[in-house]
Amino acid sequence: MSSIIWILLLAVLAVTTAILTANGGAFVLLVLPPWRIELSVAAFVIAVLLLMVLGFFVTRVTAGTLNLPSSIRALRMGRQRAKAQEAVLFAVQSFFEGNYARAEQAAQRALTQGESVGLCAVIAARSAHQQRRFIERDQYLENFHSLLPADRILQLSTQADLLLDERRHQEANEVLRRAREIAPRNQTLRRLTLRAQVLMRQWDLVLKSLQSLEASKGIDRPHADAIRRQALLGLLARHGQDTSSLRTFWRSLSNRERTDRALVISAASLFIGLKLMDDARTLLEQALDESWDTEFALLYGKCTSSSILEQVKKAEYWLNQHPQDAGLLLSLGRLCLHQSLWGKAQNYLEASLALEPSREARAMLEGMGSNLIPRTPKMRPLPPDVEGG
Repeated sequence: MSSIIWILLLAVLAVTTAILTANGGAFVLLVLPPWRIELSVAAFVIAVLLLMVLGFFVTRVTAGTLNLPSSIRALRMGRQRAKAQEAVLFAVQSFFEGNYARAEQAAQRALTQGESVGLCAVIAARSAHQQRRFIERDQYLENFHSLLPADRILQLSTQADLLLDERRHQEANEVLRRAREIAPRNQTLRRLTLRAQVLMRQWDLVLKSLQSLEASKGIDRPHADAIRRQALLGLLARHGQDTSSLRTFWRSLSNRERTDRALVISAASLFIGLKLMDDARTLLEQALDESWDTEFALLYGKCTSSSILEQVKKAEYWLNQHPQDAGLLLSLGRLCLHQSLWGKAQNYLEASLALEPSREARAMLEGMGSNLIPRTPKMRPLPPDVEGG
């Protein structure tokens, strides 16, 4: 815009000069007693322009001379800042390369020059943490907090993350509580809180945090499912000491959760441990009808419910569909043994051993003792040279 204004002013000046000098008779008289100077308009305009240009350059030189110290100071500060920025980039690169000592030194250089204080303090703290120098790590974070008191989230989230890595769960949880008061919807803080709750085995809180993170799409589905499974296994173990509590908790689970393999195995084992054989049997039969699993079949043999003969019939029905399942054969042998069906028990146990050697099956066969049915050994043909002799 300023260039356009200057061009217009020069054009107006040129047109005016051309008009005044068109007839050639116009002149300018300068009187400075005792002198009188008479100039043509063209010469006067040229002289004025020359004086303006000279004044402009004199002014610029004078201003540059007066501002020379501040210019040199700004140049020096620019060079220092460029070096500080190089140190920041070098610290970041060294940290991700795994050279933590070099990263810490570069971050310290940048910190002393006040460049990217928050980032450099975090890099220095994490580098010291990786070198197991926890006192220096805490000092970096404290200095960062004192330098930038307004930027609390970065400092608190980093501190909580490093404390969790050090297994100082309670302290990390307290730091996260203060951070959530500042930014309750911060996804990083939510994920760190979930991690702290898992490490402290606060399974009820874990499920609530998972629900919140899933609603805000702060966690991917496979990761959430794995953590939910871990929490439910923890709650199962907690409720597994009481009959009523275990039954109530298991019924509170969704259909999808009651078909989860790990949860089924854990719940069935707990029911069996509490002598709730009918509950364990029902649970395992539903699971096996839904999806076949050898581990379920092995547990089924340990459910000596009030209707073992019905269990044997159910297991034999499954055997028609899975004749080569050693676990199912072992369970059938165990169930028949419990009902003193010695012959069937021996057949199933020997069939299981033929498919897959098992100490359990061998021990049960040895425990049958006199109830074992003698097997007639098969005759083996003699070698040709013995027959000829």
